[in-house]
Amino acid sequence: MKGGRRRVWIFAGTDFLLFYAILLLVAFTYRYVGGDYSMSIYIGMWPFALSLVGCNAIIRLYHGNFLYPGAALSMVEELRRSFFSITLACLVLLAYLSISRTIPNYSRVVIALTYILAMLFLPLGRWVAKTLMKRSQSFQIKALIGGAGKTGRRVCEELLKDRQLGLLPIGFLDDNPDALNDKNSPLPILGNMNEAVSIGEKNNIEYLILCLPLSAVKHIIPKLTVHFKHILIVPSSMAGYGGCIYSFDLSGFAAIELKNQLLLKTPRLIKGFMEICMATTAVLLLWPLGIVLAILIKLGSNGPIFYRATRLGIGGKAISIMKFRTMYTDADERLEQVLASDPAKQKEWNEKFKITDDPRITPLGKFLRRTSLDELPQFMDVLTGKLAVIGPRPITEKELKYYGDDYELISRVKPGITGLWQVSGRSTTSYETRVFLDRYYIMNWSPWLDYYIFLKTIKEVLSCRGAQ
Repeated sequence: MKGGRRRVWIFAGTDFLLFYAILLLVAFTYRYVGGDYSMSIYIGMWPFALSLVGCNAIIRLYHGNFLYPGAALSMVEELRRSFFSITLACLVLLAYLSISRTIPNYSRVVIALTYILAMLFLPLGRWVAKTLMKRSQSFQIKALIGGAGKTGRRVCEELLKDRQLGLLPIGFLDDNPDALNDKNSPLPILGNMNEAVSIGEKNNIEYLILCLPLSAVKHIIPKLTVHFKHILIVPSSMAGYGGCIYSFDLSGFAAIELKNQLLLKTPRLIKGFMEICMATTAVLLLWPLGIVLAILIKLGSNGPIFYRATRLGIGGKAISIMKFRTMYTDADERLEQVLASDPAKQKEWNEKFKITDDPRITPLGKFLRRTSLDELPQFMDVLTGKLAVIGPRPITEKELKYYGDDYELISRVKPGITGLWQVSGRSTTSYETRVFLDRYYIMNWSPWLDYYIFLKTIKEVLSCRGAQ
């Protein structure tokens, strides 16, 4: 059995068992607290758990690589596709229950809670399955990479590093004879592009990843499409724009549309509504914790409870954002003393505007920063319109030099309390990476990207990784 087929069985089984288990657990719990229905109704609904698998199979006819075998899918794209398949499966279940006369006594609350919990736990179950499968090559789908240049090598390195994507590159194809003698290549050169078909058939290759100039791709595509089930084209010029590219037929021409999601009216309205809901919920739930932290800050050191930092907001205008105070009142003097006596600290400060073992930070402040609790007051800034819950990193005017022409794009949206940078290494990332991540977020925004960042933020806060 091929790796792709094994992945289909694992993912289909995971989806079915989790969906059915969630349905039974919700039904049992709700009945225990007062629901008036028979459990036999829901025990007999196992065919509708299978309908989730069926929905994925049906949608796969439209989109060749849906959730089974789930290869080459980012977590964000998987969340998006899971949303549609779970929604469709629950609609099928509701439609049947509504028109069926044999099951009159069912609970809509059970269906609604099952839907919500499935949205949370099915992606988690798939992530666990991926984590287990990545340990064995028998669950990987073999791939060839056409082009051993810079882009091809980066793609190869990412696939070898991130086995959860499910693609296992076995080698390169390249027409450049110099590539054969390159000892730094992560994988061997198996042949040239003319040998792609024979090498693919010999090694049972399902995926061919072309990292070549588009001018070269168009000459070889007609021959390759007959022999390879999946061909991925990775143009180097489109790095960072994967989620906002849409292809369609334009009178027989293959057209690619590039959308800047957060400059479109409808996505901005959707995001704005989501932000208000998240910020309001956070304020209502976390205000008791905020009061406790305020008392501890006041007792821990002299100075105010809150600290207002000046950052650049939408349109490049200066805004004042609120944080819990984490520094001593004489922080500037303490910093100057350390920088004057330690060249290594001075270099670190010049590069990141942060230093490890910062002498300005109070003992409680170290805890607040490590857990990101110092940023709780910023939810009020979201409600006043200064910040977004999720967005590009708020920067100072001194940091503009690192952004160059990219700042014109980044300044078009509100900075966020958390964002793609904050869940991708935070203080350990370089400025080049930070700028790339901010640009990527704006161009590729979707509700599912925000959901992914939200889940990753919880994980990062709990693990305290990368925070200073």
